[in-house]
Amino acid sequence: MKTTLRTLVVLLLTVGWSVAPAIAQDDASVDPMPELLTELGRIEARIGYLQLRFENSVGEDRDLFADQLARRWREHHALLGEMVDATEAAREGGEERADATARIRVALERESDFIRAHVEDVEAKIAELRIAGPEAAPKDLLAIEVQLTELNVDLDELIEAAVDDIEAAEVVGADLGPDVALLDRRLEDRAATIAARIELALDQRDALVDRARTAGADTVAIQQTLFGLDEKLRGTTLSLQAMTDLLRRRDLETADYRPLLLEATGDIGVSILDPEVVGSLVATRWTSIRLWLADNAPNLMVKIVTILLVIFVFGILARLARKAIDKAVSSGKVDTSEILRRLVVGMASKVVWLLGFLVVLSVFGVDVGPMLAGLGIAGFVLGFALQDTLSNFAAGLMIMFYRPFDVGDVVGAAGVKGKVASVSLVSTVITTLDNQVLILPNSKVWGDVINNVTAQDTRRVDLVFGIGYGDDAAKAQRIMEQVLAEHPLVLDDPEAVVRLHELADSSVNFVCRPWCLTGDYWDVYWDVTETVKQRFDAEGVSIPFPQRDVHIYRQGAGDGAPAN
Repeated sequence: MKTTLRTLVVLLLTVGWSVAPAIAQDDASVDPMPELLTELGRIEARIGYLQLRFENSVGEDRDLFADQLARRWREHHALLGEMVDATEAAREGGEERADATARIRVALERESDFIRAHVEDVEAKIAELRIAGPEAAPKDLLAIEVQLTELNVDLDELIEAAVDDIEAAEVVGADLGPDVALLDRRLEDRAATIAARIELALDQRDALVDRARTAGADTVAIQQTLFGLDEKLRGTTLSLQAMTDLLRRRDLETADYRPLLLEATGDIGVSILDPEVVGSLVATRWTSIRLWLADNAPNLMVKIVTILLVIFVFGILARLARKAIDKAVSSGKVDTSEILRRLVVGMASKVVWLLGFLVVLSVFGVDVGPMLAGLGIAGFVLGFALQDTLSNFAAGLMIMFYRPFDVGDVVGAAGVKGKVASVSLVSTVITTLDNQVLILPNSKVWGDVINNVTAQDTRRVDLVFGIGYGDDAAKAQRIMEQVLAEHPLVLDDPEAVVRLHELADSSVNFVCRPWCLTGDYWDVYWDVTETVKQRFDAEGVSIPFPQRDVHIYRQGAGDGAPAN
């Protein structure tokens, strides 16, 4: 049984392999032309019916039948393309279908007549809209340009269909007569007209942009006109691209139009690799540069010389202002801090340079009034965005005017202690005692307790010395007083204080408080400490260390006396 099934399967596969090529060959040998001719007859009958209805209708019905008629002609055009392809395929196979070729010629002639008539109709509509365009209000210009773009797209499609028909006619040997030369001339004329419209629209757009920058211009009307010009540029560049492609298919010249398309659209494609396009771009730019230099070179030279002169003069004025203000605030007649002096001197030169910048802008014809107003609005917006920075700025102003410290002072603020290196409007730079540089926001400094260590000329050195309970307290006090009296940096006024201050757990403590200049603080601190230690050792005065006596009691002792 298994052998029989296996044999049946092999037989079926063999039959299938032998039949499949035959079926494929039959499918390949099926002639599509009869079916295409039948479809062509059906479409032409429908076109004839729609043509009659179109001619006998008015108003909205006429527009409806016109739309249906255009759709059927598009189907007719696509079907002719298939028939021409089928004719070429049959010809390559050695078969010539004379009846089908004759039928295609007739269809091409009819379609050519329709395209010619429809092109004239679309061109008439375009002409009507172009007449109405200059008289239209700016707000209506955009709608007119949109309609023109749609009509131009329809016209481009018709012209492209005409080019397709000419190429198809060459395949089937149809004679379209003067239509070929007429189409080539129409392509060249239309491309040249569209290019002129693009150049004019570009110039108009530049002129409108310049007008919008002048004071008192009707910006609403200008913006509406610009919208219309942008739509015109969009439609005309689409048409010029279509015409350029069709000109290339007809082996006609296109190098003059591709640089213009590049300028209008900014789309850099493979056309930029064409030497003619590159040469045309370079020549056009160089001509524009030469013309611009010829018209503007004298004014440009005057402006450059004026700007250089302004920079030179205001540079000198900035240096003079800096020196004058520095001399004024440093003369001693005005009580100012080093922080405020640096701020005022730095701002003086910056204000002078700002005035110079405004003069340069006026040389170029820039109205600084709207700019200053814009800066005011921008400052209002930035005020909300930079609240923390502005709080630092305000604190910096408070520090500069109230002067809780100055550059070079040793201060403690915001949990940091060190020497003030510099102060700006937003931050304070402090060098710590171990030579670390810390940058503190001014809001942190001003919002905390500020301890200015070097604000006074003199400082008191607070020292504590302890002696043993068995030592002579009067002798120890006398030694400390002698040490202070003999030290050259200890001031006589205010008078130093040495007093027995505390009976501590392990020692009798004396306070030793000499006065010295602020800059001598640490020298006095270290010298007095060292000298007192040496004198105590020399004269037998002990400096006890912390100690504790421990007494042990024996449990059960009759008299309760501690054990030895």
